[in-house]
Amino acid sequence: MNSPISNPYIVEARYTEQHIPQYRNNVLIAALPPIPSDEQLAEELFEFPEFAGAQREWPTSERLCMVAELSHLLRPLQRHINLARAFDTLIRTGYSRRGVRSKEHMETYQRLYEAQQEGRAFPRQMKRSANAQLSSALIGLPGIGKTTTVRRIFLRYPEGIHHPDGVLQIPYLHIECPHDGISVKGLALSILRKLDLLVPDAKYLELYKPSLAAEVLLNHCARALHNHYVGVLVIDEIQNLRNAGKTKVSLMAALVTSANELNVPIVFSGTNKALKVLNLDGSVARRSSAAGFPTWESLTKSGDLTAPEEWEDLISTLWTFQWLKKPVILDEVMSNFMFECCQGIPDFAVKLFMCAQWRGMLDGTETFSIETLAAIMSNELSRIAPIVEALKTGDADALCRYEDITPPEFTSLLDDALNAYEGVRQRGAALTADSPAFVPRVTSILVEAGINEDRALSMASKVAEEGKAVGIVEATSAALKLAKPPAPVRGKKKPANEAAKLIQLAPDDYRNAIRRANENDTTTFDELVAMGAARPLHELLGYV
Repeated sequence: MNSPISNPYIVEARYTEQHIPQYRNNVLIAALPPIPSDEQLAEELFEFPEFAGAQREWPTSERLCMVAELSHLLRPLQRHINLARAFDTLIRTGYSRRGVRSKEHMETYQRLYEAQQEGRAFPRQMKRSANAQLSSALIGLPGIGKTTTVRRIFLRYPEGIHHPDGVLQIPYLHIECPHDGISVKGLALSILRKLDLLVPDAKYLELYKPSLAAEVLLNHCARALHNHYVGVLVIDEIQNLRNAGKTKVSLMAALVTSANELNVPIVFSGTNKALKVLNLDGSVARRSSAAGFPTWESLTKSGDLTAPEEWEDLISTLWTFQWLKKPVILDEVMSNFMFECCQGIPDFAVKLFMCAQWRGMLDGTETFSIETLAAIMSNELSRIAPIVEALKTGDADALCRYEDITPPEFTSLLDDALNAYEGVRQRGAALTADSPAFVPRVTSILVEAGINEDRALSMASKVAEEGKAVGIVEATSAALKLAKPPAPVRGKKKPANEAAKLIQLAPDDYRNAIRRANENDTTTFDELVAMGAARPLHELLGYV
């Protein structure tokens, strides 16, 4: 391995004295950032865009981009601070049972080696420990901010810490299950791939080939985690495990075994659907309910801005970031309506607020109203309607069905807003027929489409004379319609003799009755009887 400093996110260890007895004389803990106060945690978790009132006079294009910065906003609430505290305690407590090249550390290596010789991921006989396992689970609604908060918390720690004796310590490893599911082998490869990104020149994926059996790969993975003293392993989006029951059971059993054997705490993170996964095995369920990780429900609401709960704290902070020239004042009516739209889900609230500002900028009103918010919920954010309705009614079954629905990405929402307004969607969209560039621009596009230059010029000129089209796209579409032949007039009957010339029918074709009825001024039924293709009703019934 080359110098670890080739990775800019790996730092040289600097040790601090530990006052807690069980943390003393442990370099893995001493190299971590000092235990923070709640105030320090809140300050480190804050994520606000840069804002000043003067920015409201900036060009619309720049203000649109500033509004997009709200996608990174994080207003720390007590639940965020509690989660950060729980993670910090979990990492330190896990390290307190481990030491750099200690006797226990080397014994674990030996057991993993013996398991490898047997073709197994872990030893048949697990080591016994009097310590309770501290792994847990972070469960909550989609859009509540679980993954965003975890990532912000982990920014407190370096990705890697290089110790003077050559040990490379990795305080955390964050793995996300893909949406199409993951297996035991897939999990092992994800962990090795992440270690390759963190550890300079490790090349684990080259060393341990993906074609190896799942048990063998998991054993290599366990040794890599052990070798780099991983402080906590977070398995995010755990609800995305494959549907096959045996696969789920084997994967969860492997995770539990690795936590026991390596003393590496594991945190399972996911939506309410993950509870079904975690309850597959009793030991997993017990392990996912410890270490101070409560279920994250919707933000609590008081309905009174002067006596705020979580929702009022969030919306009051969010409301200060308005780049509209006519900013909207937040009152309890607006706050409560926003809550009704979002049901206390922070991600929904931020996106609704962003869309409202984009609409105000693009339609020229430079403001928004409750009616604007309602329209956005029916259009741009219509995808989240099932979740919002399920939360309103408290329908648990509906939440299970729709729990993985998330609103569109921020970039998609901005594209939708831009596409809704002419003049912003593209260059030349506001070009009018009286502009000198109108006819040449339309002609050029028609020529590129394969139309003769003289014909294209004539078509473009005619569209300009009509003066109805606004913008290049609309003008080009109108010109192309001129190139189409007129559609045949429907409903116009051709003379009978002309139809006879055009269509030659077989003598027994029923359609001959229609033609003869027109020629002889009789009914179609009479002609069918004459052809022997039909019989009068009284004959069918047996009457004379």
